[in-house]
Amino acid sequence: MRRPVFRVRRAGLLAALLVLAWGPLVGCGVQETAVIDAGRPAVADLLPPREGRMLLFFYSPSGELLPVPRIVEAPWPVPTEGADGPDVRAAIAALLAGPDKAERRAGLRSAPSLPRSASAADRVVTDGPTVEVRLRLRVGRLPAPAREQLVCTAAFAAAAQGAMSVSLVGQDGRLAPADCPVRPVPAPVR
Repeated sequence: MRRPVFRVRRAGLLAALLVLAWGPLVGCGVQETAVIDAGRPAVADLLPPREGRMLLFFYSPSGELLPVPRIVEAPWPVPTEGADGPDVRAAIAALLAGPDKAERRAGLRSAPSLPRSASAADRVVTDGPTVEVRLRLRVGRLPAPAREQLVCTAAFAAAAQGAMSVSLVGQDGRLAPADCPVRPVPAPVR
């Protein structure tokens, strides 16, 4: 007679476990609701203020050209009286010096053909919609990745949205004006 009691206990235990397991699957009686429109998504400028940073362009580990903000110490040289950002020549010199320790740890790098000498930045002339960057090196042999780094860094140092053409001038001549291939994503209207 002992066997049927054991089976009844086993069946009762199994039923209790099924009820406990079924409870979370059924829910707690909260009714399903429709999506509620709560307005536009939040928008924020993630870059530090322009007067306290420069925007340098380095390559990511996957080979993508990325803008990298670098915080600058005050006082920072500005191109003209009343300008709101760092000097273009100083930004080019910082780019030619290469990524700092934190940027290297993040996997950022310069194009291998970009000279690693900050003294190669000679002079910058901003005239109208074009920035002329004079370098103490041969620019005709610079491959596209190195040119893009120089052009983007100069364009974004000269204008907040990088909407300036940049002409590189070196010991071997002048390259045609070029635009930065990296375009800022417009922020939605608030």
